[in-house]
Amino acid sequence: MSVVDEVKARLDIVDVVSGYVHLQKAGRNFKALCPFHHEKTPSFVVFPETQTWRCFGACGEGGDVFGFVMKAEGWDFGEALRNLAKRAGVELTPLTPAQQQQVTEHERLQGLIEEAARFFHQQLLEAPAAETVRAYVAGRGLRAETVTAFQLGYAPDDWHQAMQHLQMLGYTQDEIVEAGIAIRNEQGNVYDRFRHRLMIPIRDARGRTVGFGARALEKDAVPKYLNSPQSPLFDKGRLLYGLDRARRAIRETETAVIVEGYMDVLQAHQAGFANVVAQMGTALTEDQLRQLSRYARRLILALDPDVAGTTATMRGLNVARETLQTDGAVTFDPRGVMRYTGTLELDIRVITLPEGHDPDDLIRENPQAWKELLERAIPVAEYVIQRGTAHLTPQSSYQEREQAARALLPLLTLTESDIERSGNIQALARRVRIDERTLLQWTQRRRAERVRAVPTVREQRRLAERPAPAVRAGRSPGHSALREGFCLRLLLEQPERLYAANRLLRELQNGEAWLSEVLAPLKPEDFTRPDYQAIFRVLLQALYQHEMEPVDYFYAHLSPELRQVVEELRVAPEEELEQALPRPLRAELRSIRREQARLNAQPEADIRVWLREVLALRLRFLEREWNEFYFLQQDAQLLSGDLTGAGYHEALRANIRARLILTKALSRVKTQSPSW
Repeated sequence: MSVVDEVKARLDIVDVVSGYVHLQKAGRNFKALCPFHHEKTPSFVVFPETQTWRCFGACGEGGDVFGFVMKAEGWDFGEALRNLAKRAGVELTPLTPAQQQQVTEHERLQGLIEEAARFFHQQLLEAPAAETVRAYVAGRGLRAETVTAFQLGYAPDDWHQAMQHLQMLGYTQDEIVEAGIAIRNEQGNVYDRFRHRLMIPIRDARGRTVGFGARALEKDAVPKYLNSPQSPLFDKGRLLYGLDRARRAIRETETAVIVEGYMDVLQAHQAGFANVVAQMGTALTEDQLRQLSRYARRLILALDPDVAGTTATMRGLNVARETLQTDGAVTFDPRGVMRYTGTLELDIRVITLPEGHDPDDLIRENPQAWKELLERAIPVAEYVIQRGTAHLTPQSSYQEREQAARALLPLLTLTESDIERSGNIQALARRVRIDERTLLQWTQRRRAERVRAVPTVREQRRLAERPAPAVRAGRSPGHSALREGFCLRLLLEQPERLYAANRLLRELQNGEAWLSEVLAPLKPEDFTRPDYQAIFRVLLQALYQHEMEPVDYFYAHLSPELRQVVEELRVAPEEELEQALPRPLRAELRSIRREQARLNAQPEADIRVWLREVLALRLRFLEREWNEFYFLQQDAQLLSGDLTGAGYHEALRANIRARLILTKALSRVKTQSPSW
């Protein structure tokens, strides 16, 4: 993952933009008066789902978090990167050759996992051997659209089929083993890790597949669930199953419901409860909690009612207490709700499922009962007392009651309010039948011990001088970002290619002036990465100025950060960049370059590849714009201004028409030599 991707992954555009304008909730999005021009009705919209913004008024501009702060502060890309990286806690250091190699390897592994997910999904849908599996899925009440949305799959009952499929795509055995799709035994033999299992792709919060959860299809198979092994791409402690599809609903409801199993999430989303996610381990982790706090103000723990579920809940609550305690004060309000009074505010509640039911069963049998259960979720303080003292009876000894009280006091007294602390102690005192003053003395003694445990000034200085922990590597850029890099590299190799691209886009307008905006010359917004946008802007300036040679102007006006990106694109092996292309086009490009070498031809010989990438670049931009239109259309009744007026409908019509034109042009460029 590049530094830019890491910064964007850690920051929420809603939080950043709200520091400049007053945002109001409008359906799944946020609206405001545009900060970049004077207006009386809101036309500025922030899209949390895509982490982008757009002005539908006089500005007509949009972009991501980088584009917003650059425009708001007047910063160049380097300044924006330094400031946002500081806010996100990302250290800006140049990549060493070893780190660059690691990034390249991660990108390739991520592509491998995506291919494996497609293979397993295709097997489930079409393989004759998967007929019983399709029946099993249907028997679990999962509809076809759910299977497709979550890309459920089937691992054939074969030792080498998945591996052989991936090898045919060019991946090596070592790569397939490293990605967790295959295993190498002590004798050196390699075979498929997943066999005759229902495959459940696991995605990160941004929707990129990083691993699998595989459910056994035979009753006596062990283990029941087999996950991908821990790797740089797959880290159970940082993942929440379903978060990529639940983010929008969580933000809308400001509530995240946390369950234990994959099937629980599938059934919940299918029934319309789209704010449900599943923890990947036996308890919530610090990373999982912090991810959810970006979208939700309330967490509801909906875990199984058995002993294991109760234990997991209590462990999760302790993780929450320890995590939130590090940066601010955790408090219980007068209703017994745990709140974090620092930079977060989390209302953590718990529901107890009926005996013998898990969320999967309950939602299938009675969705209304599940809804009512969520509405009756009890404050965590009440749950802590209930569960922490459930084993006590009137005959329990004083020692047993004391032990229970001492175990619960840390959770119940972490508050700055004497009134709240007193209320929790009173409730606990009644339950354990120990005098309230005694519990208070234990609490005061424990707090005094904590004060004595504070490091000395010398120890604090020594700790402060320790180097900061390195930021963990995240996911690599996706397929679209790789293709953008390939496109930009072609342009950097020969900037004059831009003229051919703009000529093609102009001719595709076919004299229809109303398409001039959607089929305008290539522009920075066609790229999604802000560093690529900034490089393209400098390149445009270089080509259309007359003071210096374009190449001299280009490098003279690149910031150090952008110069590094350009150098990385220039020195990257062509084979690596080719991986971003579809396989048919990749083969075509290689054929063209072989012909170039044989005839000593000029680089213009691969103009067909360049023009195809330009058309695909603009098509992806229009698809992103279409998604914004769709969200606005869904929320039209909540938005004021002219967002759904004539201008909106004109833009919508132009988008549809342009996408049709580009799709046809892509097909034509693929099959015919260009005449432009």
